Amino acid sequence: MHTRVRPQAAAVIALAASAALALAGCTAAADTAAGPAAAPVAASTAPASPPAKATPKSTGAPLGRDAVDGEVRAALRAAGIDPAKGKSTAETTGRKNPSLVDWTAVLPTQQADFALPRIGEQLQHLGWQPHSVGSTATLSYEKTDWVLLVGSAKQADGVALRQGESLLTVNVTYLGAG
Repeated sequence: MHTRVRPQAAAVIALAASAALALAGCTAAADTAAGPAAAPVAASTAPASPPAKATPKSTGAPLGRDAVDGEVRAALRAAGIDPAKGKSTAETTGRKNPSLVDWTAVLPTQQADFALPRIGEQLQHLGWQPHSVGSTATLSYEKTDWVLLVGSAKQADGVALRQGESLLTVNVTYLGAG
């Protein structure tokens, strides 16, 4: 039996979980000007796309995981952020999770505040439909069967943020057909 969860609720849960997993035990000092202290991720040989079946609520052709990942990276670049400076839990074992795309980084607060609306503008340009979540520090979008949250926080459990630093997180979850 499958219980459908509201897209925003599912995305908030996934956003919190992925941020905690990605940066548990990390400190902001790990993300210096030289970039994060993370090992490169091996490429996956397994298919990385969810089933290509659109639901009646879908507003376009079905998207695969790689297409969503490309759109997230494009939105980050449009906001002046190098996607390589962040971390992802969706690829930690060298295999891409077919139903999750995420990206997390510790940035100067001023850069995170500047980037958040620009990421949103680029996502809308790419066809993501905005949804209100009642917070200026969190943006929510939906496209076909994917739900996307972008958030910025000055405090986060499991992450030691210095004064003037923020945690910027992008989380996209595939809710599946039906």
